[in-house]
Amino acid sequence: MKKNIFIISLLAVSLLSSCGLIKVDADDKLPGDEFWIEGNAGNVETYMLSIYNNFRKATMMKSAFFVYSGDFRCAPIGYYSGDRDLLGYLTSNDMAGLKSRYDSENKGEGSVGQITNWNYFFQVVQGANILLKEVDEVPDMTDQQVRNYKAEAIFMRNLAYFFMVRLFGDIPYYTVAYNSEPLSRTSMVTVLQNCLADLQALIDSDPDKTALPWRYSLNSKSGVRATRGAVLALMMHINLWLVRFDSKQSNTYYQNVVSLGDELVNRNDNSYELVDMNRSSFIFKGGTKESLFEIAQNINSNEIFDQTAIFSNHFAYSCYINRTTPSYYYKREFLIKLFPVNGEDKRVSSWFNDNIYMSDKIDLYPKEITKFMNPDTYRGDNITSNSGNQIVFRFADAILLYAEALAAIGEEGEAQVQLNKIRDRAGATSVMSTGTDLQNDIFWERVRELIGEGHYYYDLVRTGKIHDINFCETPISRSKFNEGAWTWPICRKALVNNPYMTLNNYWE
Repeated sequence: MKKNIFIISLLAVSLLSSCGLIKVDADDKLPGDEFWIEGNAGNVETYMLSIYNNFRKATMMKSAFFVYSGDFRCAPIGYYSGDRDLLGYLTSNDMAGLKSRYDSENKGEGSVGQITNWNYFFQVVQGANILLKEVDEVPDMTDQQVRNYKAEAIFMRNLAYFFMVRLFGDIPYYTVAYNSEPLSRTSMVTVLQNCLADLQALIDSDPDKTALPWRYSLNSKSGVRATRGAVLALMMHINLWLVRFDSKQSNTYYQNVVSLGDELVNRNDNSYELVDMNRSSFIFKGGTKESLFEIAQNINSNEIFDQTAIFSNHFAYSCYINRTTPSYYYKREFLIKLFPVNGEDKRVSSWFNDNIYMSDKIDLYPKEITKFMNPDTYRGDNITSNSGNQIVFRFADAILLYAEALAAIGEEGEAQVQLNKIRDRAGATSVMSTGTDLQNDIFWERVRELIGEGHYYYDLVRTGKIHDINFCETPISRSKFNEGAWTWPICRKALVNNPYMTLNNYWE
């Protein structure tokens, strides 16, 4: 049946090179049947890469997804010379004010407004659904090639759903290709349970790890294409998010994370490892054995991320010719809590400048985060502080999720072992706490280790520490949380031609 849809015009086309993503424009527009039935493996590869590219647009090209939603929100951050209003809205959880000030009449425009607009994430979902339906029709494709592409599409579909759930809560959910029917929002618990079932079926159908390997031998695929490790990490995150929102089954979800973590951490065929702290900057260039999944950036071809989407562009300054301070900084009290003065921790010297403990607002001695420092030039004389890739999941993150679940089910000795892998790499003192203290130590280690990687706010939400001023400078009360204060506003464009759609009314 001829489909009244143009595949190439649905998604932007991109190609991966050994350096990252290189944009290629396609003028040809082919109806669905022609694209697949008259296509070849090259067509499918191009289509698969366009799915990755739409995820890239949703997070790094059209919005500052990781920075604004994960790092800034409810965080103890001050400003030197940045946008004071933007920071104030995010850190105080005034999302209504943020929407009013930055969302261009709530049209989902700009680096803030685009976060309210789920369009690119749903293009990832729709693209994956179409590929899963049509790829069997492509001639001259081997069974193995079909398996590989289907596995990647399943991962990307569920990654997009997970990111949307963490932003908006309940969202529309569908797995049919060419969907054109208006949909209502599905309970986020149901969405995530469906995601887990989808991903578990993928893992179960691939015992020989040929549909998705632990790692790729080609440098052009390393880190930036779906792997078994990326699937397991995503499943760990989904299970721990469900602990908060489906608490009656929390023990089951914790047990799931322990099982997933055991495979990923202990039985990965030596595919992943923690990079030595002296070489930690290489992690954020991309493609190391610590990477589980990342988003590619290609400076040389001007395929650069939006400047506001790069965390270190807000917190670094020494690589810029005309800057004397960064835009923002973490407050002294918070940094001392993470890295006590005179404590042993290589991350202090490797990831911060010498002014880490200086009083706030002393502009003569500005604090700077150098963790991601891989400066480069682009577009003439401008400079970016990090020309590397955006890390989505890495091995240290997974190890700490594993430790968290172990501690929750009472396997505290093994939880300590996993936690101390991260601390040992940093040259920090081993932790031997138990009970609630151990769980808190694991939380703080995630804050410490993953600072600037977009996890902070989401960890506060899923652990319930978002309510506690001892962990969150701007806590959200349980009553406001239950009313939806933890979500992002949804762009009003979602209501167009959809009588079943609702917004997050807390922010309306």
